[in-house]
Amino acid sequence: MATLKMAPTQVELLLHTAEGEFAQMVALVETQLSEAITAFERRDVALAERVALSDEKVDALNQRLDDRAFALLQANGLNDRALRHAVSFLKLSGELERVGDLAKNVAKRSVIICRQPPFDSSQVTGVVRLGRASLRQLSDILNAYQAGNLAGAEAVWSGDDDLDELYNSLYAELIGAMTENPAQVEPGAHLLFIVKNFERIGDHATNIAEVFHFLETGAHFEDDRPKGQDPAAVALPTRAS
Repeated sequence: MATLKMAPTQVELLLHTAEGEFAQMVALVETQLSEAITAFERRDVALAERVALSDEKVDALNQRLDDRAFALLQANGLNDRALRHAVSFLKLSGELERVGDLAKNVAKRSVIICRQPPFDSSQVTGVVRLGRASLRQLSDILNAYQAGNLAGAEAVWSGDDDLDELYNSLYAELIGAMTENPAQVEPGAHLLFIVKNFERIGDHATNIAEVFHFLETGAHFEDDRPKGQDPAAVALPTRAS
């Protein structure tokens, strides 16, 4: 990679610009995920379709942040903090872009579900609860990042297994309903994709916590990442004879 001469004031300006664009991306992705959950809960096809289309704005910001980060990495004489910022922007924007993709996937599945007969209200409640938990986890880590709150980031990182447990419980419930009632198989399959997307959003929130910790301390978390039970290990019910 070629290096460039860059004055300290230019570095600061580039960092400030990248921070502003990252804040825009944060707002877009949080809104995208919140509206995807609402579209599913209210069976709102028009809103779900708007959420899917809004992902293009997230992708554009991700590309711009990548460009800023590469420009920083090409500069001579960056101090450790500036170097960590450059690397962190690459990782953070990538994590948010993936969350945006997952929110888009939820919205697209919701369009399909909205056009089918309504299913068990308890399943809807469970899916919405998981979605809001993933949104809360994402918002908590992004708020911690913007406030420079390392303790808040650690709380998100250590709390990921709570979201996993909620996901595993809902996964088993959906599989049970599909096993007992063949009419639940098609809608249940879409619901399984949606809840998996929410679970993965929790993983990305945890990734952001790790990147933020590295940015602030120059080190990684000392302990292994907490992780709930693998969904594949959940005992699945069999059809009653």
